[in-house]
Amino acid sequence: MHRLTLATGFLAAALALAPSASNGGEKEDKDALTRQLWPKERIEAALKAVERQKEDGLLSSEAYARRKKMLEERLAGSYESKSLSVTNPPLNFIQNGGFEQVNRNSAKDRSRWLWWGGWSWGGDYENYWEDKPEHVHSGKYSARIRCTGKKGRIGIMTPKIPTAQGAPEYKLTFWAKGEGDNLLFVNFESGATGTMREKIGPEWKEYTVLGKPEANSPTFNVFFYHVGEGTIWLDDVALVPVGGKVDD
Repeated sequence: MHRLTLATGFLAAALALAPSASNGGEKEDKDALTRQLWPKERIEAALKAVERQKEDGLLSSEAYARRKKMLEERLAGSYESKSLSVTNPPLNFIQNGGFEQVNRNSAKDRSRWLWWGGWSWGGDYENYWEDKPEHVHSGKYSARIRCTGKKGRIGIMTPKIPTAQGAPEYKLTFWAKGEGDNLLFVNFESGATGTMREKIGPEWKEYTVLGKPEANSPTFNVFFYHVGEGTIWLDDVALVPVGGKVDD
């Protein structure tokens, strides 16, 4: 597997991460997962990234102030997480699964959405937020990944996701549609295994991919690759553990 790099600003601009499964009520669940996904070291690194973005002119004063305030509140432990849902069970590990929060400062061959990372590996591709209603499954936007020339590989991926203690598998669901000679490759990596490789049809369809955890791995990632021609649209991504619990 290729070792790929998250764009610097994505963690800094990440959505309010939420809840984990732990003993207690929904607030305790949210607090537990927040502690796992936003340790002190990550928050401090994100603050430094925000400062660099401001110095490089990539953030407006308003965006800089908003992101810095959110991260400082996280560091102080006073941030109120709102973006993830907790049900009993399951817990959705995916943030910005509807691609509603976009990153307008990102390059076309990287992730254009908050929370998600992105990269390209040869070929001619671009990522973009899609707002045409016929290409959006729900909400205002979907993710559009388009080949503009020769084939290669482009993709988006989750940050590291904490494993769920005792869960025998993870269930990934998403909606997709496509046009042209596209090819979507979905893969669990770096702590879990499971894959899908399929040409995506012209009508919205829900897909499911199951991932198996690897022994003794505290985290894993999920990757979406476009390795064909044409265009693929993605929307409404969710990832839940099947059984088990998130361990503090």
